[in-house]
Amino acid sequence: MDTGIIIQARRSSTRLKDKVIMKLPASGDISMLGRVIMRSKLACENVIVATSDLSEDDAVELEAKKYGAKVFRGSLDDVLLRYIKAAEKYNIKRIVRITADCPCIDGEVIKMAIKQHKETGVDYVSNVEKRTFPHGLDTEVISLEALIKTDNEEKDIKVREHVTWHVRKSDKYSKLDILERDGNDYSNIRVTVDTVEDYALMNLIYLMLGENFNYKDIVNLFNNNKWLETINKNIYQKYVCGSEKEEIDEALKLLKLNGLEKAYKLLENVK
Repeated sequence: MDTGIIIQARRSSTRLKDKVIMKLPASGDISMLGRVIMRSKLACENVIVATSDLSEDDAVELEAKKYGAKVFRGSLDDVLLRYIKAAEKYNIKRIVRITADCPCIDGEVIKMAIKQHKETGVDYVSNVEKRTFPHGLDTEVISLEALIKTDNEEKDIKVREHVTWHVRKSDKYSKLDILERDGNDYSNIRVTVDTVEDYALMNLIYLMLGENFNYKDIVNLFNNNKWLETINKNIYQKYVCGSEKEEIDEALKLLKLNGLEKAYKLLENVK
């Protein structure tokens, strides 16, 4: 099988340490990583968890195997190289990139992305560059060849940590965006886990919807319970800046998010 889902996972998250092995819901006995593996297997049985070679991530390896995933261990910081080596070890030519902090990932969305990558032959397919799906449904499909090319072109470790960032911003690669079929934009919905607030919201989602839900169920849940989006609405999503202008734009977003209007106006004038 030349297609495989590679889930990146580590315990050393800076904002919510150990989140990938926390139970979801907290009252249950299945970890967040377990949820991601189980939901990924609805799209493809060939699932690999790529974690670091640090001893603290022994627990990640055990958790991955518990839910039937293969395991690769490599560099903590060079996640791009970790993906390449994992793909080479398991002979994967078409890589589906999933992160372990997205326990609402949807098997049908994954299958849609794989299908588009197969049929079009482009280097990279995703629903993250032009985002219309909820944040946390992030699905990327990329060829091993494109990742190896990235390895040769991109040496900045901060960019390599984000694996596909170089491809997304370069015009040297062929790319395709997957957009929501109904034409709506649900990108205001955040169902990824970076903070305690995100984890609290995710517990509510699993308690309210159970285990067997898809992203449309999430959309309907948020539409019918507007208060849900207030739980993590002030969480800032980390962003890799490719220029001074991009960094200033991100700083403006952060200032506005926290109501720092005077600082916002000062920086806006500098811009």
